[in-house]
Amino acid sequence: MFNKKRLENSMIALKNGDDSQFDIIYEETHRLVFYVIYSVLKNKTDAEDVLQQVYMKVYEKIHQFTDSPKAWICSIAKNLALNFYQKKAKEKVSFVENIKDIPENNANLDTPLIDLASRILEEDEFNIVMLCVVEKYKRREVAKLFNLSTSGVTWKLHHALEKLRRELHKENEKS
Repeated sequence: MFNKKRLENSMIALKNGDDSQFDIIYEETHRLVFYVIYSVLKNKTDAEDVLQQVYMKVYEKIHQFTDSPKAWICSIAKNLALNFYQKKAKEKVSFVENIKDIPENNANLDTPLIDLASRILEEDEFNIVMLCVVEKYKRREVAKLFNLSTSGVTWKLHHALEKLRRELHKENEKS
């Protein structure tokens, strides 16, 4: 389970030059960071690549850290994911202009529920579901992360789970 004080202490220690704290920072945040990236890129392999870049950037920019470790790291993650997405979109446009037939991209089969959630939920709903259901964060912790009220998180979580249930029900009826 997430340990806020441990993360804060590790960030301060890393900022003061204790490189041994980097593993603790990664351990405490990598799942959340992955979900933030995945919600933008919707591709597991790309998200894993960007995840590595995030922690290189955290290490490189630790001197700029001042407050809320998770918010700071998630901000880096989202910015890098958006940059990656834009770069990939430009490459795709260039590639599409040079070919006639584009093979259809197959879905990532090893994360079907995450892929479904990513496909049908809004970004904030996806992040809330991943944190509350998968990572078992408390709703008040998620509320603080996203600057929402606890009841706002509860409402979004309920509606996101309902969307998922309806979609799963539709898919089961087709089978």
